[in-house]
Amino acid sequence: MSASADLTAILDVCEATSLDEAANRGEQLGWPKAPEDRDWRAGFERHNGGPVQVVGWRRTEREGDGLLSYWVASGRNPHKACSFSTDQPGLLEALRDRFGTPDTFEEHDDIISAFWKRGEAEISLTRVGTSSGLNLSRRG
Repeated sequence: MSASADLTAILDVCEATSLDEAANRGEQLGWPKAPEDRDWRAGFERHNGGPVQVVGWRRTEREGDGLLSYWVASGRNPHKACSFSTDQPGLLEALRDRFGTPDTFEEHDDIISAFWKRGEAEISLTRVGTSSGLNLSRRG
């Protein structure tokens, strides 16, 4: 799968409306499942006051090559969210292709921050040097 096709498939996972849909879309990446991070889950559930269901994938064992997580949270702040981190290029361009011009965009030296609000979805990107992090979330 090419890098741009990977990013399209990753964004498809992030836009899923359920954990099952995200899991099905994520399997299409062909990446191995990421091991469960019990410490993250315990801390998140303690903070949010309710259970969280999580599924995730890691492109390779190399740190920065791509880690994708999707979760559905109950509790004080019920939401669906997706997180993707990578040091591969092209994420900002893929987000612009999918969501258009960011509502806010800031660039300072090698730091970029962009935010889109599209319907119920909030999409944020932070890039520092070559490392990028994407978060996409919906309330409820």
